[in-house]
Amino acid sequence: MDDILNYLARLFTRPPGYFLSWPAAGMILGALVGMISAKAAARLAIVPRTSGGLVGLLTAPFVHANFAHLAANLPPFLVLGALVLRHGEKYFLEVSLAITLGQGALLWSFGRKVAHVGMSGVIFGFFGWLLALAWFTRATSDLLVAGGVLIFYGGMIAGIAPVRKEVSWEGHLFGLLAGLGTAWAQYRL
Repeated sequence: MDDILNYLARLFTRPPGYFLSWPAAGMILGALVGMISAKAAARLAIVPRTSGGLVGLLTAPFVHANFAHLAANLPPFLVLGALVLRHGEKYFLEVSLAITLGQGALLWSFGRKVAHVGMSGVIFGFFGWLLALAWFTRATSDLLVAGGVLIFYGGMIAGIAPVRKEVSWEGHLFGLLAGLGTAWAQYRL
C-alpha cells in the first residue's frame, strides 16, 4: 500500500507526471460536475458569441457530460499528451496552452450556439501537432510517433464530420487546426 501511495504522491507532485495527472484529475472532477448539474456544466462551457461563454476557454476542456464522455477523452489525452510531453515540459505547456486557447477562440467565434464541453478539442490539437511536427522536423522519432498516432488514432479524423448534433464536431475541427497551426508557428515562423 505504501508503494501505491508513494507512486501517487510522485505522480501528482513531480514533473513530468503532474503535467498529465492534474489535468486528468480535473477531467474526472469536471465529469462529476457535468453529471451532477447540467446547469453548472453549461456555465463552464464554451458558448459561442456570449460573454459568459468566454470562461469556457479555460474550463470547458475539463467538463464532461457523463462517464462515457470522460472515458472517450481521458485515455487519448493521456497517450497523446505523453507523446507531446516527450519533447519537454516547456513544449508541453506551450503547445497545450496554444491549442486550448486557439481551439477555444475559434469555437467561440464560429461554433454553433450551444454549450461545448470536453477535452476532445485539445486531443485533436495534440493529434494535429504530432502529425505536423513530423512533417516539419522529418526526424525519425517524430515520423515513427506520427505513424503510430495515425495507426491508433487516425479514425478520430471522422470526428470532424457533422454527423451527430450532440457532438461538437466544430471543437474537433478547430482543435485539429489549432494543433496544426501551433506546429507551423513553432517550426516555420
